[in-house]
Amino acid sequence: MLLLCSTSGVFAQSNQSYLIQGTMQIDSLRNSPRTVKKVYLSHEVNGEEVVVDSAVVTNKAFSFRGKAPKYMSPYHITGFDNGTIQVFLEPGTITIQPFDARYPVGAHVKGTPSNDVFDEYKEFGEAGIQRARVRMDKAFAALPADKRNDEKAFYPYQRSTYYVNSLMHRAEAMKFASQHLNSPVVLYIIKYDLFRFFPPKVLEETFMKAMPTAMRQHPMYAELENQLRAANLAEGRLAPDIEGQTPEGKTLRLSDFRGKYVLVDFWASWCGPCRREFPVVKQALQEAEGAVPFEVLSYSIDSKKPEWTACIAKNGLSQPHWTHISVLKGWGSPAAKLYHVEAVPRTVLISPEGYIMSFDLRGEQLINTIRKLKSGELKPKMAGAAEGNGAMFAVKDNGMLAHDAQSASYRELSVAHDKQISDGIAALKREKGAQYVASAEGKAAVERLRAMADIDLMTAQLQWLLEHNDVVAYPVLVQRDMLPRFNKEYGRLFVNAMAPEIQSSKEARDLDNCVKAMSLMQGNDVPNATLYLADGTQKQLNQYAGQYVLLTFWDAQSMGCREEMERLQTLYDAAQQGQEKLTLVSVSVDKDETAWKNTLKAWHLERPNWVQARNNEADAHSAVKLFGVNHVPTNFLITPDGKLISMTLQGEELVARVKQILSGDLYYQDETPKK
Repeated sequence: MLLLCSTSGVFAQSNQSYLIQGTMQIDSLRNSPRTVKKVYLSHEVNGEEVVVDSAVVTNKAFSFRGKAPKYMSPYHITGFDNGTIQVFLEPGTITIQPFDARYPVGAHVKGTPSNDVFDEYKEFGEAGIQRARVRMDKAFAALPADKRNDEKAFYPYQRSTYYVNSLMHRAEAMKFASQHLNSPVVLYIIKYDLFRFFPPKVLEETFMKAMPTAMRQHPMYAELENQLRAANLAEGRLAPDIEGQTPEGKTLRLSDFRGKYVLVDFWASWCGPCRREFPVVKQALQEAEGAVPFEVLSYSIDSKKPEWTACIAKNGLSQPHWTHISVLKGWGSPAAKLYHVEAVPRTVLISPEGYIMSFDLRGEQLINTIRKLKSGELKPKMAGAAEGNGAMFAVKDNGMLAHDAQSASYRELSVAHDKQISDGIAALKREKGAQYVASAEGKAAVERLRAMADIDLMTAQLQWLLEHNDVVAYPVLVQRDMLPRFNKEYGRLFVNAMAPEIQSSKEARDLDNCVKAMSLMQGNDVPNATLYLADGTQKQLNQYAGQYVLLTFWDAQSMGCREEMERLQTLYDAAQQGQEKLTLVSVSVDKDETAWKNTLKAWHLERPNWVQARNNEADAHSAVKLFGVNHVPTNFLITPDGKLISMTLQGEELVARVKQILSGDLYYQDETPKK
């Protein structure tokens, strides 16, 4: 019932003070014989570290005094050449225990509630490192002598244990956070240790909902909400809040305009296309006047105030319902980062409720949108729930999961989860009555109980899998329960954490394929699809390893596909003359098998060394699903070692690039995606 207890020690009174006292055992720098003479207290403001105080070091000791901020806030003590000391500023005496100035990150800070919790977290992490060493030693000791003494034979076990340890670190952080939800330090742990581990929706539904009501008033909670919105930026999603200063120095936020339609306009005084949009914005304001509550919030990414304000004055941009703000940090502006602004102009239309309605409205498109708002033709809408990472490869229970004796204790975790929720609700009813549980406040309390139970289940399942990475159900359970919950880049860690004994199983190969499909992008490994050939046989895509592969998805009914297949015929001829440097694999999405085969004959596509296959919709891991194909024609260019070169080439550009391969011009291998 930790969530429902009153939260003590979380917020500081504005009139309370702090004292920081620190002592160094060794006061020399790491990379210099000089000693530390002065240290500094700093914290982050708008993405920059700002020094707020300094202290002279006397006899290896230093101290800071001051008024604590209203809310506990993370600060750093700097002045070293090998890191900083993390301090949480709040009322009371904060003691930095004797430390080595060559390694300030290892300093232990205690004395106030938040610093005590964070120090406990650090000690928990240090103990985790020791546990990781023990796991590696156990893995080594469990092997027969011939494998222990053979570096090549031992490596697969060493590798899987390494990835188990990496994931276990995250599991332990999750467990610690769930046990300290009444401390604002958890918000810090989520931001820096757990944020990238989860998709935004999972983090929102678990840790964010599990926070006590009082904790949600903390600025770090609002900051996390903003980061989640930015990570989930899309039409129908809540817009991240941004702030800046007007030319007069007044601070304004996007949320100050709630209840009105807002066009957030990212621009710069040096941007010609931005200036060409000024008359359009003026016309949009005229269209909306008296009919639609509409505001323009122009956020400049200028870095020099005179240039910004001169442009506003010169172009007559100081008008009713047109507000200008900036932080004068150029491309480093926090708002530009939140909204992924990589070029200007960039506009975002926000609904009165704060949801994103549209991106990049310009010219006549902006005017037409305002007219649709006036007529009622255009209404704000919220986005539906996003699918999890593993939704497209949902596991069908074939009996293994229900009856596998090895995973019986895993199934019991779900039973314990349900009991945790029912016991919590029963305790609430006994303590506050059934009427309270049915009230809005009571429902919120139940929601927090469920979120906390979900965190505990997720953590317990993750730890169980890492401790039982050799059971045959491991890849199936990971695919079903882990991939939908964690960010896709961690899928590879789950694959690598599998014990060598099960890595060759069909279930392990399916998991590997799912992870490759979810991470499909230039430079990554491609999934291994089953190809259902015209003669009724099957082949695997990886059978063509060692050659460049052009994988094409097409439809016999599409005129665009017909034109693309004609181009492929010229590539086929060139490939045949190039000593088979390139294999063409074409997968039809036609549902009618007979029509497909007739098209192969009519278009003269039945040729030696040109693989013709048809997508099998009954295959849970069909080629179309694995490669995420949603339109045809689509081409995937694959290297001999199975990595994706391109997934966007079509038409003459495709022909030109493939011919470069055949001529031996391989410069494209070192290319990276460009903004």
